[in-house]
Amino acid sequence: MATRIPQEFIDEVTSKTNIVDVISKYVQLKKSGKNLFGLCPFHEERTPSFSVAEDKQIFHCFSCGRGGNVYKFIMEMENKSFPEAVIEVAQMGNISVPDQYQASNAQYENSDSRTLLKMYAEAAKLYSHILLKTENGTNALKYLNNRDLGEDLIQTFGIGYAPNNSNLLLQFFKDRDISEDVLRKSGLFAENQEGELFDRFRDRVMIPITDESGNIIAFSGRILDKEASTAKYMNSPETPIFNKGKTLFNLNNAKKEIREKGNVILFEGFMDVISAYKAGVTNGVASMGTSLTDDQLYTLSRLTNQINVCYDGDDPGVEATYRALTQLTDDRFTYGVISIPDKKDPDEFIRSEGTEKFQNLTNNGVQTPISFILNYFKRNYNLNNEHDQLEFLNQSLQEIVKLQSPVEIDMYVGRVADEMNVSKEAINKELDSLRRQMAIKQPANNYKDVQQHALEKVTSSVKSEYDKLEKSERYLLYWAINYPEVRINLKGEGFRFVHQNYQRIFDSLLSYVDSENIEEEINVSDFMNILDDEDKNLLADLEMMNMPDEYNDQEIEDYVDNIKNSAYDVQITELNQQLKKAAMVGDNKLQLDLAKQLISIRRILSNN
Repeated sequence: MATRIPQEFIDEVTSKTNIVDVISKYVQLKKSGKNLFGLCPFHEERTPSFSVAEDKQIFHCFSCGRGGNVYKFIMEMENKSFPEAVIEVAQMGNISVPDQYQASNAQYENSDSRTLLKMYAEAAKLYSHILLKTENGTNALKYLNNRDLGEDLIQTFGIGYAPNNSNLLLQFFKDRDISEDVLRKSGLFAENQEGELFDRFRDRVMIPITDESGNIIAFSGRILDKEASTAKYMNSPETPIFNKGKTLFNLNNAKKEIREKGNVILFEGFMDVISAYKAGVTNGVASMGTSLTDDQLYTLSRLTNQINVCYDGDDPGVEATYRALTQLTDDRFTYGVISIPDKKDPDEFIRSEGTEKFQNLTNNGVQTPISFILNYFKRNYNLNNEHDQLEFLNQSLQEIVKLQSPVEIDMYVGRVADEMNVSKEAINKELDSLRRQMAIKQPANNYKDVQQHALEKVTSSVKSEYDKLEKSERYLLYWAINYPEVRINLKGEGFRFVHQNYQRIFDSLLSYVDSENIEEEINVSDFMNILDDEDKNLLADLEMMNMPDEYNDQEIEDYVDNIKNSAYDVQITELNQQLKKAAMVGDNKLQLDLAKQLISIRRILSNN
């Protein structure tokens, strides 16, 4: 059984960790003022509202309201408990974690999703063992070695082999008392006509599919028997832990390189990603289908603004590239195309030309989408034929007219003119004519209005207006957290906030500092560890307010008076409501008593 993680170890991890380094693994952050901003990883947005304060070691999203320290971020991002988050952060920072502090799996046993994650991890270990350590895996290992995949790469990607046995994995989990219901939910098994389960994957090289955090959530199995009538690749069905529209193959391994290189390479298949990785191109991913979904694009937008498509160089690959470019219209990105020469796929090119040439191709051979598309059109037409020339011109202009840069337009107009052996002036006249036609068909958009609407949409959910009472509570609590003398005075007066969430944080603050010294300044990030999620969010919101460096005494007195008087206002409202009820039932004695209380409170307010 795991030992409870001591505070000393948590303090060590906290002191050696920079929240920016951790969050940067998931979010592309840019400096703005004293903080860093990026797209929130917890919800979809176009305008960055996710802020990280490096000086306070906290994060806060001004849109969805989530906030906290580095441990809260990992807990939210990876669905981990606090002890698991501490261990995860420690491992990210290469801080040695003693075995006795390893987090318990108690939560996991009560969760289907956690059970499925464990099942997939154990299935991957079993498949790997069969591939590398048993005779059953000999042919599969030979196939991988023939593709120049050595043991190091096989282990990096956790590749294994599912033998041609209909119930090996099924028996493996039945021996571990996994319920029939969970077995059916797992996606690891199929069902025959009698309703009996059997292993879904048989006689296939097994490639684990992981989530962004590296948890195995699915498999892709490649058939070994080329003559088999079944599909070449078989992927896991969707399960409670696997949504193919949200998953990108190899993202966990690639995200660091994606951030550093400033671009992601989109490959057609999993083996292309692995082959590229072997060749030193480690910023590659593959989608689970033919096109990127909105969820996948949003995930990538947190890491980079550039997507380069690298599909096979044969005719189907070129067609797939063209389709991808017509679908990749998200204006958060710029796009490029890496064309593999001689109709080869990435693996074939690497084998024949070597890793250095492949690296050079991916680094320096990126075409613009329009360049690829013009080449794509050209290959479909005979430019010695007048009819084909006009068709080529028409399709080319439909693409060039979408460009914004005058330099780009001039460059590609010149290219089309050269291809057709006509003047640039003639092409530009055709382009102007097309623009006029489009202007007539489409109403003009006011760009500023569009941008303003997008900004309003993002900020509409943010509570930007507070009444006099809540403003006073927010500012007073902020100063109490950051200045010991303020909280000392409030404690001495027996002061209380009107709203329970602010009072709850204040009580937690007093409890936190009592254990040390009420006069000492506190570490906000560390203080968050004793709060629940709701209060962490509120504290992060308070700490991200644009506040001056110092307060003045009159300001504090005004906040306290506002809060005290507001508390009386609440009492007056309640007493008036009770008076109406007492009058309705004719209770004269109660009416007199309530009236006296009202007079007393109003006298206090008058004196104030």
